[in-house]
Amino acid sequence: MSKPKNWPATLPYLKAPLYGKDISATHIQFLRTRPQDGDIDQVPTAPASSPATETPCPRVKIQAITDRSHPAYGQFGLFAAQNIAPGELILAYLGRLHGRATTSEESDYDLWLDREMDVAVDAAREGNEGRFVNDYRGIEGKERANARFGNVFCEKWGEVCVGVWAVGGGSKAKGDGKKKKKSEGGIKKGEEILVSYGKGFWEERRKDGGDDGGEDQ
Repeated sequence: MSKPKNWPATLPYLKAPLYGKDISATHIQFLRTRPQDGDIDQVPTAPASSPATETPCPRVKIQAITDRSHPAYGQFGLFAAQNIAPGELILAYLGRLHGRATTSEESDYDLWLDREMDVAVDAAREGNEGRFVNDYRGIEGKERANARFGNVFCEKWGEVCVGVWAVGGGSKAKGDGKKKKKSEGGIKKGEEILVSYGKGFWEERRKDGGDDGGEDQ
């Protein structure tokens, strides 16, 4: 299968990161620099065999939102096709890599990969399943996100990408703080994968007269 089920017919499906015209040699050097062992800010690595970088990704499926109370009712969302463990990389978020000069303030799919290096990824006009991730706000029974965005070095393409990760998996204090246990998290098969777009996103939407809820996918 060359494209995932329910992929828009008019939208190019990416199987690797796409470089915009303004991506410079400096950007490329940064993107293709493998994280060094022992670096306190080390970016996690996804091996070339990881299902998170398969295209289409077997861990997820694009589904129509049929719940009338859902902010994105009548649109689409991204759902887990299998159980996903806490802290696990779900998939890479693919799109067009670009610098600040070509950042579109109107795009709902534009994410910073690294602000200091001035490189972002926009999945508005082309991308993969990652672009269908909705925000958790306004969804009945969802008080917080079950996934988050975070960078990952993908060995399949030999570069740093934005990843979609399941939340949880870390340790937290229990009781008097002396005992530790694994924090809850993970995503069950069939559950919608939800992130937080951030307060800044919704503030801009409110300025434009938008509502606090799912985006038009």
